[in-house]
Amino acid sequence: MRRTAWWVVAALALAACDGGEDADASVTDDAGATSDAGRRDGGEDPRDGGDLPDATAPDASTPDGGGPTGCAPPAPFDLGVSYARTLHVSTGGDDANDGSSAAPLRTIAAAARLATPGTRVLVAAGTYPAQQLGTVQGAEGAPIAFVADGEVIIDASSGIGWAMQDAAWVVVEGFTIVDAMVHGMNLDDGGDYSTPAHHLVLRGLTVRDAGSGGNNDCIKMSGVDDFWLIDNEISGCDRGEAVDMVGCHRGVITGNHIHDVVQNGVQAKGGSADTLIHGNLFEDIPGRAVNAGGSTGLAFFRPSDAPHEAARIRVQSNVFVRVGAESGAPIAYVGCDACGFVNNTVVEPRTWIARILQESTDARFVPSRDGVFANNVIVVNTADIRTWINVGGGTAPETFTFSHNLWYALDEDASWSGPTLSGGVPAETDPIIQRDPMLVDRAGGDFRLAAGSPAEGAGRAETLAGDRDGRCYADPPSLGAYERAAP
Repeated sequence: MRRTAWWVVAALALAACDGGEDADASVTDDAGATSDAGRRDGGEDPRDGGDLPDATAPDASTPDGGGPTGCAPPAPFDLGVSYARTLHVSTGGDDANDGSSAAPLRTIAAAARLATPGTRVLVAAGTYPAQQLGTVQGAEGAPIAFVADGEVIIDASSGIGWAMQDAAWVVVEGFTIVDAMVHGMNLDDGGDYSTPAHHLVLRGLTVRDAGSGGNNDCIKMSGVDDFWLIDNEISGCDRGEAVDMVGCHRGVITGNHIHDVVQNGVQAKGGSADTLIHGNLFEDIPGRAVNAGGSTGLAFFRPSDAPHEAARIRVQSNVFVRVGAESGAPIAYVGCDACGFVNNTVVEPRTWIARILQESTDARFVPSRDGVFANNVIVVNTADIRTWINVGGGTAPETFTFSHNLWYALDEDASWSGPTLSGGVPAETDPIIQRDPMLVDRAGGDFRLAAGSPAEGAGRAETLAGDRDGRCYADPPSLGAYERAAP
């Protein structure tokens, strides 16, 4: 039986992203601090700008990692695009040149000024300074793409690594952005909330060591709709988030490796909604690996009257390793309405498994409610856990659903009775307790299920994108980030 994919339903509803520090004329303060302080093979992501495909449709995209069709997240808009024009940039070029391969430009900014819809900017190997590109706008079917041709390093020690305001139909691919003093990347709506930036693809980037100890992020997006973050490596973000979204909507974040940051992993707040966080590897995130919601100044919400910090954030088919050591958790539902944490594999988490909080308390905000935590595999040392669930005031824990999770404690014997869900969270339905999920090679980083795993076929019915390898989940699905059943 065909089921409508969750993102199809979500796309009909409200969309928005973080409300915080933006770019130059747009580097604003969100007046609300964040509290507490490898990749899978390929993967086509977000959406194509039109109606979103049903996850079960036979013509839906297939991730590069293989697997049957019909299970990938919505594909990015640039797949299959042909570019009518190419501009070349080289460290040995001159901005007085015409940008041909024989007479390249010297700066990416010069190419951005010359680029028209349907232009691909090829940047030759070398080291370039921080990029302030202003407004770059392609068109549907004719995007503007900035593509690294070889190893291209953006040395951002002078400020923000890559900044664009009000960008639309733009692809940024293959660059290494290092040592930014502020954000590694800053993408925003230029301060005009009525005209969000939209249709952006960030693919194959390395963003590392951004920030100087303030609320600095590796990738900061404010007022961005219809976006894809695909197969990027993000690390070393100093006190901010790896990816921080304020009032961003309809996004797909997939296939990324997010590791060794100072605080949080991915955050969606300030009215953000309808975003799929899928197939990523989160390692050594001391705070909240995913902060679904947060705390945002009222002036920075997009839309301005959003009744939630975040809504319909779907966290699926990710692997979390050693996250939460500093009062964190794999998932924090923070003023989040109908957010889900489904079919993930969590290995050796610290402090809490989940947090249910309310940090924005204006009367217009709904409480954190209707969250789902289901079909997950959790391999844990109980000595590392303070309490299983951290529930704060002003929330609606009674509306949360915990169901069909496998809990395996490495430091307990066969008599262990499983976690205690306190704070008003209802008892879990159909858990699997203290059975080894039989991960193929936990020490070696292979978290797939071996033959005979009790997680195979043990999940509850969910409308799912594919697993972390791009394979369809069976019906009923296996637990965790990887399907065990044969396709």
